[in-house]
Amino acid sequence: MEKRISKIVKAGIVLAFGLGVTNVMAVDACKDEMGHSGSGHSVNGNQTGSIQGTSWGFEQWSAGGSNSMKYYDNGTFEASWNNNQDYLARVGFRYGDNGSGVDHTTKHYTVDYKYTKTGTAQYGYIGVYGWTVNPQVEYYIVDDWFSRPSEAYIGAKRGEITVDGDTYTIHAYLRQQEASKTGTSTFLQIFSVRQNARQCGHIDISAHFKKWDELFTGQQAQLSGSKGGGSATLKFGRPTEVMLMTEAGGGATGSVDYTYFNMSENGEASEVSSTPTTGTTDTGNTGTDTGYTGTDWGNMGGDGNTDWGNMFGGGGNTDWSSMFGGDGNTDWSSMFGGDGNTDWSSMFGGDGNTDWGNMDWGNMDWGNMGGETGNQGNASIGGNDDGKTAIQGSMKLNNASRTFRVFDLKGHFLGEIELARGVSASEALMTRFHKAGVYMIKSGSFTQRVSVK
Repeated sequence: MEKRISKIVKAGIVLAFGLGVTNVMAVDACKDEMGHSGSGHSVNGNQTGSIQGTSWGFEQWSAGGSNSMKYYDNGTFEASWNNNQDYLARVGFRYGDNGSGVDHTTKHYTVDYKYTKTGTAQYGYIGVYGWTVNPQVEYYIVDDWFSRPSEAYIGAKRGEITVDGDTYTIHAYLRQQEASKTGTSTFLQIFSVRQNARQCGHIDISAHFKKWDELFTGQQAQLSGSKGGGSATLKFGRPTEVMLMTEAGGGATGSVDYTYFNMSENGEASEVSSTPTTGTTDTGNTGTDTGYTGTDWGNMGGDGNTDWGNMFGGGGNTDWSSMFGGDGNTDWSSMFGGDGNTDWSSMFGGDGNTDWGNMDWGNMDWGNMGGETGNQGNASIGGNDDGKTAIQGSMKLNNASRTFRVFDLKGHFLGEIELARGVSASEALMTRFHKAGVYMIKSGSFTQRVSVK
Protein backbone atom coordinates (compact mmCIF):
# COMPACT_ATOMS: atom_id res chain seq x y z
CA MET A 1 0.00 0.00 0.00
CA GLU A 2 2.97 2.29 0.59
CA LYS A 3 4.15 2.19 -3.01
CA ARG A 4 2.48 4.54 -5.42
CA ILE A 5 0.15 2.61 -7.73
CA SER A 6 1.09 3.29 -11.29
CA LYS A 7 -1.03 3.60 -14.36
CA ILE A 8 -0.24 4.46 -17.95
CA VAL A 9 -1.14 8.01 -18.79
CA LYS A 10 -0.87 8.76 -22.46
CA ALA A 11 -0.14 12.40 -23.01
CA GLY A 12 0.58 13.97 -26.34
CA ILE A 13 1.17 17.13 -28.24
CA VAL A 14 0.73 18.33 -31.80
CA LEU A 15 3.60 20.65 -32.77
CA ALA A 16 5.36 21.87 -35.89
CA PHE A 17 9.04 21.22 -36.52
CA GLY A 18 8.69 17.45 -35.96
CA LEU A 19 8.56 16.36 -32.32
CA GLY A 20 7.09 13.34 -30.50
CA VAL A 21 6.48 11.42 -27.28
CA THR A 22 6.45 8.44 -24.95
CA ASN A 23 4.15 7.15 -22.21
CA VAL A 24 4.61 8.09 -18.55
CA MET A 25 3.67 6.07 -15.48
CA ALA A 26 1.91 8.07 -12.78
CA VAL A 27 -0.74 7.90 -10.11
CA ASP A 28 -3.40 10.58 -10.30
CA ALA A 29 -5.28 11.06 -7.04
CA CYS A 30 -7.43 13.73 -8.69
CA LYS A 31 -8.87 11.23 -11.20
CA ASP A 32 -8.31 7.81 -9.62
CA GLU A 33 -11.06 6.44 -7.41
CA MET A 34 -10.33 5.05 -3.94
CA GLY A 35 -13.16 5.93 -1.57
CA HIS A 36 -13.66 4.76 2.01
CA SER A 37 -12.78 1.10 2.31
CA GLY A 38 -13.17 -1.35 5.18
CA SER A 39 -14.68 -0.56 8.54
CA GLY A 40 -15.24 2.95 9.80
CA HIS A 41 -13.90 3.79 13.26
CA SER A 42 -15.25 6.77 15.24
CA VAL A 43 -12.87 8.89 17.29
CA ASN A 44 -14.15 10.48 20.49
CA GLY A 45 -12.56 13.51 22.12
CA ASN A 46 -8.84 14.28 22.00
CA GLN A 47 -7.40 10.93 21.00
CA THR A 48 -4.50 9.26 19.17
CA GLY A 49 -4.13 5.71 17.95
CA SER A 50 -3.06 3.28 15.23
CA ILE A 51 -4.92 2.16 12.12
CA GLN A 52 -4.89 -1.62 12.31
CA GLY A 53 -3.15 -3.39 9.45
CA THR A 54 -1.22 -0.29 8.34
CA SER A 55 1.82 1.67 9.51
CA TRP A 56 -0.33 4.78 9.93
CA GLY A 57 -1.95 6.38 12.92
CA PHE A 58 -4.61 9.00 13.58
CA GLU A 59 -5.19 11.95 15.89
CA GLN A 60 -8.07 14.25 16.76
CA TRP A 61 -7.51 17.36 18.90
CA SER A 62 -9.91 20.15 19.73
CA ALA A 63 -10.15 23.27 21.86
CA GLY A 64 -13.81 24.01 22.55
CA GLY A 65 -16.91 23.32 20.52
CA SER A 66 -18.12 19.95 19.31
CA ASN A 67 -16.55 17.63 16.77
CA SER A 68 -16.41 14.13 15.32
CA MET A 69 -13.89 12.12 13.28
CA LYS A 70 -14.14 8.76 11.55
CA TYR A 71 -11.23 6.94 9.88
CA TYR A 72 -11.37 3.86 7.66
CA ASP A 73 -9.13 0.83 7.28
CA ASN A 74 -7.48 2.24 4.13
CA GLY A 75 -6.50 5.52 5.83
CA THR A 76 -9.22 7.71 4.33
CA PHE A 77 -11.14 9.77 6.89
CA GLU A 78 -13.84 12.34 7.46
CA ALA A 79 -14.41 14.90 10.20
CA SER A 80 -16.79 17.68 11.21
CA TRP A 81 -16.69 20.41 13.83
CA ASN A 82 -18.88 23.18 15.20
CA ASN A 83 -17.89 26.46 16.90
CA ASN A 84 -14.31 25.33 17.52
CA GLN A 85 -11.54 27.69 18.58
CA ASP A 86 -9.00 25.19 17.20
CA TYR A 87 -9.64 21.77 15.68
CA LEU A 88 -7.25 19.25 14.08
CA ALA A 89 -7.94 15.88 12.45
CA ARG A 90 -5.13 13.94 10.83
CA VAL A 91 -3.86 10.57 9.58
CA GLY A 92 -0.31 9.45 8.75
CA PHE A 93 2.94 8.36 10.36
CA ARG A 94 3.28 8.69 14.14
CA TYR A 95 6.56 7.88 15.88
CA GLY A 96 5.63 8.72 19.47
CA ASP A 97 5.17 12.16 21.00
CA ASN A 98 7.81 11.54 23.66
CA GLY A 99 10.36 9.78 21.47
CA SER A 100 13.57 10.97 19.82
CA GLY A 101 11.97 11.37 16.39
CA VAL A 102 13.33 9.95 13.14
CA ASP A 103 16.10 10.98 10.79
CA HIS A 104 14.00 12.23 7.88
CA THR A 105 17.01 12.18 5.53
CA THR A 106 16.87 8.35 5.54
CA LYS A 107 13.30 8.33 4.21
CA HIS A 108 11.36 9.90 1.35
CA TYR A 109 7.92 10.98 2.48
CA THR A 110 5.13 11.54 -0.04
CA VAL A 111 1.35 11.64 0.06
CA ASP A 112 -1.36 11.44 -2.58
CA TYR A 113 -4.74 12.77 -1.51
CA LYS A 114 -8.18 14.00 -2.55
CA TYR A 115 -10.78 15.67 -0.37
CA THR A 116 -13.76 18.01 -0.20
CA LYS A 117 -14.53 20.63 2.44
CA THR A 118 -17.39 22.78 3.70
CA GLY A 119 -17.66 25.60 6.22
CA THR A 120 -15.89 28.74 7.36
CA ALA A 121 -13.04 29.53 9.72
CA GLN A 122 -11.03 32.53 10.82
CA TYR A 123 -7.97 30.49 9.94
CA GLY A 124 -7.40 27.02 8.58
CA TYR A 125 -4.60 24.94 7.08
CA ILE A 126 -5.08 21.83 4.94
CA GLY A 127 -2.10 19.72 3.92
CA VAL A 128 0.80 18.02 5.69
CA TYR A 129 1.43 18.61 9.38
CA GLY A 130 3.65 17.44 12.19
CA TRP A 131 6.05 18.12 15.04
CA THR A 132 9.78 17.63 15.48
CA VAL A 133 12.11 17.37 18.46
CA ASN A 134 15.69 18.64 18.84
CA PRO A 135 14.52 21.34 18.37
CA GLN A 136 10.77 21.42 18.93
CA VAL A 137 9.09 22.65 15.72
CA GLU A 138 5.49 22.61 14.54
CA TYR A 139 5.43 22.46 10.74
CA TYR A 140 2.91 22.79 7.91
CA ILE A 141 2.88 22.17 4.15
CA VAL A 142 -0.28 24.05 3.18
CA ASP A 143 -2.07 23.05 -0.03
CA ASP A 144 -5.46 24.60 0.79
CA TRP A 145 -7.14 26.80 3.40
CA PHE A 146 -10.41 28.23 4.66
CA SER A 147 -8.90 31.72 4.49
CA ARG A 148 -5.53 32.36 2.87
CA PRO A 149 -2.73 32.31 5.48
CA SER A 150 -1.55 35.79 6.39
CA GLU A 151 2.05 36.70 7.24
CA ALA A 152 0.64 38.19 10.45
CA TYR A 153 0.18 34.57 11.62
CA ILE A 154 2.86 32.64 9.72
CA GLY A 155 5.71 35.17 9.65
CA ALA A 156 7.66 36.80 6.87
CA LYS A 157 8.78 34.93 3.76
CA ARG A 158 12.16 33.21 4.21
CA GLY A 159 12.44 31.45 0.85
CA GLU A 160 10.49 29.42 -1.67
CA ILE A 161 10.41 26.05 -3.40
CA THR A 162 8.84 25.11 -6.73
CA VAL A 163 7.62 21.52 -6.70
CA ASP A 164 4.51 19.49 -7.55
CA GLY A 165 3.27 21.99 -10.09
CA ASP A 166 3.47 25.23 -8.09
CA THR A 167 5.62 27.53 -5.98
CA TYR A 168 5.40 27.38 -2.18
CA THR A 169 6.58 30.33 -0.10
CA ILE A 170 8.41 29.40 3.10
CA HIS A 171 7.78 31.22 6.38
CA ALA A 172 8.90 31.07 10.03
CA TYR A 173 6.94 32.22 13.08
CA LEU A 174 7.47 32.09 16.86
CA ARG A 175 4.77 30.66 19.12
CA GLN A 176 5.39 32.10 22.57
CA GLN A 177 4.16 30.21 25.63
CA GLU A 178 1.45 28.43 23.69
CA ALA A 179 0.04 24.88 23.77
CA SER A 180 2.48 22.31 22.39
CA LYS A 181 3.29 18.61 22.52
CA THR A 182 5.16 19.20 25.78
CA GLY A 183 2.56 21.39 27.47
CA THR A 184 3.00 25.15 27.31
CA SER A 185 6.20 26.26 25.62
CA THR A 186 7.83 28.63 23.13
CA PHE A 187 8.62 26.99 19.81
CA LEU A 188 9.29 27.61 16.12
CA GLN A 189 6.69 27.13 13.40
CA ILE A 190 7.72 26.51 9.76
CA PHE A 191 5.29 26.85 6.86
CA SER A 192 5.39 26.06 3.13
CA VAL A 193 2.32 27.69 1.55
CA ARG A 194 1.24 26.82 -1.98
CA GLN A 195 0.58 29.79 -4.27
CA ASN A 196 -2.63 28.31 -5.73
CA ALA A 197 -4.92 26.23 -3.52
CA ARG A 198 -5.91 22.72 -4.59
CA GLN A 199 -8.00 19.86 -3.20
CA CYS A 200 -6.13 16.88 -4.64
CA GLY A 201 -2.70 15.86 -5.86
CA HIS A 202 0.76 14.61 -4.89
CA ILE A 203 2.94 16.23 -2.22
CA ASP A 204 6.66 15.44 -2.11
CA ILE A 205 6.97 16.03 1.63
CA SER A 206 10.69 15.29 1.77
CA ALA A 207 11.38 17.95 -0.86
CA HIS A 208 10.11 20.52 1.64
CA PHE A 209 12.10 18.95 4.51
CA LYS A 210 15.26 19.16 2.41
CA LYS A 211 14.62 22.78 1.50
CA TRP A 212 13.99 23.69 5.14
CA ASP A 213 17.28 22.02 6.09
CA GLU A 214 19.02 24.19 3.49
CA LEU A 215 17.38 27.42 4.67
CA PHE A 216 17.40 26.85 8.41
CA THR A 217 20.88 25.83 9.53
CA GLY A 218 20.75 26.91 13.18
CA GLN A 219 21.12 30.66 12.63
CA GLN A 220 19.53 33.17 15.00
CA ALA A 221 16.79 35.44 13.66
CA GLN A 222 14.25 37.95 14.90
CA LEU A 223 10.77 36.59 14.20
CA SER A 224 7.27 37.90 14.57
CA GLY A 225 5.35 35.91 17.12
CA SER A 226 2.15 35.24 18.99
CA LYS A 227 3.18 37.53 21.86
CA GLY A 228 5.21 40.20 20.14
CA GLY A 229 7.95 38.04 18.64
CA GLY A 230 11.60 37.62 19.54
CA SER A 231 14.84 35.88 18.75
CA ALA A 232 14.73 32.25 17.67
CA THR A 233 17.03 29.54 16.37
CA LEU A 234 16.03 28.54 12.85
CA LYS A 235 16.42 24.79 12.47
CA PHE A 236 14.22 21.87 11.44
CA GLY A 237 14.39 18.91 13.82
CA ARG A 238 13.62 15.18 13.86
CA PRO A 239 9.96 14.45 13.03
CA THR A 240 7.80 12.68 15.59
CA GLU A 241 4.89 12.68 13.14
CA VAL A 242 4.22 13.21 9.43
CA MET A 243 0.48 13.43 8.76
CA LEU A 244 -2.19 14.62 6.33
CA MET A 245 -4.20 17.15 8.28
CA THR A 246 -7.05 19.64 8.42
CA GLU A 247 -6.90 22.44 10.99
CA ALA A 248 -9.63 25.06 11.45
CA GLY A 249 -10.06 27.66 14.17
CA GLY A 250 -11.48 30.95 15.35
CA GLY A 251 -15.08 29.88 15.92
CA ALA A 252 -14.86 27.46 13.00
CA THR A 253 -17.69 25.28 11.72
CA GLY A 254 -17.31 22.85 8.85
CA SER A 255 -16.38 19.41 7.59
CA VAL A 256 -13.86 17.52 5.44
CA ASP A 257 -14.04 14.19 3.63
CA TYR A 258 -10.76 12.60 2.43
CA THR A 259 -11.71 9.98 -0.17
CA TYR A 260 -8.14 9.30 -1.39
CA PHE A 261 -5.15 8.78 0.89
CA ASN A 262 -1.80 7.08 0.37
CA MET A 263 1.23 8.18 2.38
CA SER A 264 4.67 6.58 2.00
CA GLU A 265 8.06 6.67 3.69
CA ASN A 266 9.65 5.51 0.44
CA GLY A 267 7.77 7.55 -2.14
CA GLU A 268 8.53 8.86 -5.59
CA ALA A 269 10.46 12.14 -5.65
CA SER A 270 9.09 15.08 -7.61
CA GLU A 271 11.34 17.37 -9.62
CA VAL A 272 12.29 20.49 -7.71
CA SER A 273 13.16 23.51 -9.81
CA SER A 274 13.67 27.25 -9.60
CA THR A 275 12.58 29.87 -12.12
CA PRO A 276 14.31 29.06 -15.45
CA THR A 277 15.36 32.66 -16.13
CA THR A 278 18.40 34.64 -15.06
CA GLY A 279 18.09 37.69 -12.87
CA THR A 280 15.08 38.56 -10.73
CA THR A 281 11.68 37.58 -12.03
CA ASP A 282 8.95 40.20 -11.66
CA THR A 283 5.97 37.99 -10.89
CA GLY A 284 3.51 40.85 -10.74
CA ASN A 285 0.31 39.99 -8.90
CA THR A 286 0.61 37.00 -6.59
CA GLY A 287 -3.04 35.97 -6.68
CA THR A 288 -4.46 33.05 -8.63
CA ASP A 289 -3.99 33.69 -12.34
CA THR A 290 -5.85 31.08 -14.38
CA GLY A 291 -5.89 32.91 -17.69
CA TYR A 292 -2.37 34.34 -17.80
CA THR A 293 -3.61 37.26 -19.88
CA GLY A 294 -1.74 40.54 -19.90
CA THR A 295 1.55 39.04 -18.68
CA ASP A 296 4.36 41.61 -18.63
CA TRP A 297 6.87 39.79 -20.82
CA GLY A 298 9.13 42.81 -21.12
CA ASN A 299 9.64 42.87 -17.35
CA MET A 300 9.77 39.13 -16.87
CA GLY A 301 13.26 39.34 -15.45
CA GLY A 302 14.39 42.38 -17.39
CA ASP A 303 13.61 46.09 -17.57
CA GLY A 304 11.41 46.24 -20.64
CA ASN A 305 14.40 45.53 -22.91
CA THR A 306 14.76 41.91 -21.88
CA ASP A 307 17.58 39.95 -23.53
CA TRP A 308 15.44 37.15 -24.90
CA GLY A 309 18.43 35.34 -26.36
CA ASN A 310 19.90 34.84 -22.89
CA MET A 311 16.52 34.07 -21.33
CA PHE A 312 16.15 30.96 -23.47
CA GLY A 313 19.74 29.82 -23.11
CA GLY A 314 21.39 31.69 -25.96
CA GLY A 315 24.32 34.04 -25.76
CA GLY A 316 22.63 37.32 -26.60
CA ASN A 317 23.13 36.69 -30.31
CA THR A 318 20.90 33.65 -30.45
CA ASP A 319 20.24 32.06 -33.84
CA TRP A 320 16.48 31.97 -33.38
CA SER A 321 15.73 30.08 -36.58
CA SER A 322 18.05 27.26 -35.47
CA MET A 323 16.56 27.35 -31.98
CA PHE A 324 13.15 26.52 -33.40
CA GLY A 325 14.35 23.85 -35.75
CA GLY A 326 15.37 25.94 -38.76
CA ASP A 327 18.66 25.88 -40.64
CA GLY A 328 19.90 29.37 -39.81
CA ASN A 329 18.24 30.87 -42.88
CA THR A 330 14.65 30.05 -42.00
CA ASP A 331 11.97 31.97 -43.90
CA TRP A 332 10.01 33.00 -40.82
CA SER A 333 7.07 34.52 -42.64
CA SER A 334 6.54 31.29 -44.59
CA MET A 335 6.95 29.23 -41.44
CA PHE A 336 3.98 31.02 -39.90
CA GLY A 337 1.81 30.96 -42.98
CA GLY A 338 3.05 34.13 -44.68
CA ASP A 339 4.00 34.53 -48.33
CA GLY A 340 7.75 34.97 -47.91
CA ASN A 341 7.52 38.75 -47.93
CA THR A 342 5.50 39.27 -44.77
CA ASP A 343 5.78 42.75 -43.24
CA TRP A 344 6.58 41.64 -39.71
CA SER A 345 6.64 45.11 -38.19
CA SER A 346 3.14 45.79 -39.50
CA MET A 347 1.95 42.40 -38.25
CA PHE A 348 2.91 43.46 -34.71
CA GLY A 349 1.30 46.86 -35.03
CA GLY A 350 4.24 48.78 -36.56
CA ASP A 351 4.28 51.03 -39.62
CA GLY A 352 6.52 48.96 -41.88
CA ASN A 353 9.71 50.63 -40.67
CA THR A 354 9.53 49.55 -37.04
CA ASP A 355 12.68 49.84 -34.96
CA TRP A 356 12.60 46.35 -33.49
CA GLY A 357 15.19 47.11 -30.84
CA ASN A 358 13.08 49.91 -29.38
CA MET A 359 9.68 48.32 -29.84
CA ASP A 360 7.65 48.46 -26.61
CA TRP A 361 7.84 44.73 -26.00
CA GLY A 362 6.95 45.15 -22.31
CA ASN A 363 3.52 46.52 -23.21
CA MET A 364 2.75 44.07 -26.01
CA ASP A 365 -0.42 42.09 -25.24
CA TRP A 366 1.45 38.79 -25.10
CA GLY A 367 -1.06 37.29 -22.69
CA ASN A 368 -3.77 37.40 -25.36
CA MET A 369 -1.43 36.50 -28.19
CA GLY A 370 -2.55 32.99 -28.82
CA GLY A 371 -5.39 30.83 -29.84
CA GLU A 372 -6.04 27.21 -29.26
CA THR A 373 -3.88 24.30 -30.26
CA GLY A 374 -5.12 20.82 -30.82
CA ASN A 375 -6.93 20.88 -34.19
CA GLN A 376 -4.99 19.72 -37.20
CA GLY A 377 -3.91 22.39 -39.61
CA ASN A 378 -1.18 24.89 -40.32
CA ALA A 379 -0.13 27.44 -37.71
CA SER A 380 -0.84 30.95 -38.80
CA ILE A 381 -0.47 34.49 -37.56
CA GLY A 382 -3.26 36.85 -38.30
CA GLY A 383 -3.92 40.39 -37.17
CA ASN A 384 -7.33 41.60 -36.16
CA ASP A 385 -9.20 44.85 -36.01
CA ASP A 386 -8.08 45.80 -32.53
CA GLY A 387 -4.39 45.78 -33.51
CA LYS A 388 -3.57 42.69 -31.46
CA THR A 389 -1.97 39.61 -32.99
CA ALA A 390 -2.99 36.04 -32.26
CA ILE A 391 -1.26 32.75 -32.96
CA GLN A 392 -4.03 30.38 -33.98
CA GLY A 393 -4.41 26.84 -35.22
CA SER A 394 -2.29 23.84 -34.30
CA MET A 395 0.95 22.25 -35.34
CA LYS A 396 1.47 18.64 -36.20
CA LEU A 397 3.88 16.17 -34.61
CA ASN A 398 5.96 14.14 -37.05
CA ASN A 399 8.73 12.08 -35.51
CA ALA A 400 10.85 11.18 -32.50
CA SER A 401 9.76 11.07 -28.87
CA ARG A 402 10.72 13.79 -26.43
CA THR A 403 10.17 14.98 -22.85
CA PHE A 404 8.91 18.55 -22.38
CA ARG A 405 9.44 20.78 -19.36
CA VAL A 406 6.38 22.90 -18.57
CA PHE A 407 6.32 26.47 -17.20
CA ASP A 408 3.64 29.03 -16.53
CA LEU A 409 3.89 32.41 -18.21
CA LYS A 410 5.61 33.89 -15.17
CA GLY A 411 8.48 31.44 -15.63
CA HIS A 412 7.63 29.08 -12.78
CA PHE A 413 8.52 25.45 -13.46
CA LEU A 414 5.41 23.25 -13.18
CA GLY A 415 6.68 19.80 -14.10
CA GLU A 416 7.27 17.60 -17.13
CA ILE A 417 5.11 15.84 -19.70
CA GLU A 418 5.97 12.80 -21.79
CA LEU A 419 4.18 13.23 -25.08
CA ALA A 420 2.56 10.74 -27.42
CA ARG A 421 1.84 11.17 -31.12
CA GLY A 422 -1.70 12.04 -32.12
CA VAL A 423 -2.84 13.54 -28.79
CA SER A 424 -3.25 17.31 -28.64
CA ALA A 425 -1.15 19.59 -26.48
CA SER A 426 -4.19 20.80 -24.58
CA GLU A 427 -5.21 17.21 -23.77
CA ALA A 428 -1.70 16.37 -22.60
CA LEU A 429 -1.42 19.39 -20.33
CA MET A 430 -4.95 19.02 -18.94
CA THR A 431 -4.21 15.36 -18.15
CA ARG A 432 -1.06 16.36 -16.27
CA PHE A 433 -2.15 19.56 -14.50
CA HIS A 434 -6.00 19.50 -14.53
CA LYS A 435 -6.16 23.26 -15.09
CA ALA A 436 -7.07 25.53 -17.98
CA GLY A 437 -4.69 28.34 -18.91
CA VAL A 438 -1.66 29.06 -21.04
CA TYR A 439 1.57 27.08 -20.64
CA MET A 440 5.10 27.29 -22.04
CA ILE A 441 6.64 23.94 -22.99
CA LYS A 442 10.36 23.52 -23.60
CA SER A 443 12.54 20.71 -24.91
CA GLY A 444 16.19 21.54 -25.49
CA SER A 445 16.23 24.79 -27.42
CA PHE A 446 12.62 24.43 -28.58
CA THR A 447 10.03 26.53 -26.74
CA GLN A 448 6.31 26.71 -27.50
CA ARG A 449 3.31 28.44 -25.96
CA VAL A 450 0.18 26.24 -25.61
CA SER A 451 -3.37 27.26 -24.67
CA VAL A 452 -5.49 24.82 -22.64
CA LYS A 453 -9.24 25.37 -22.35
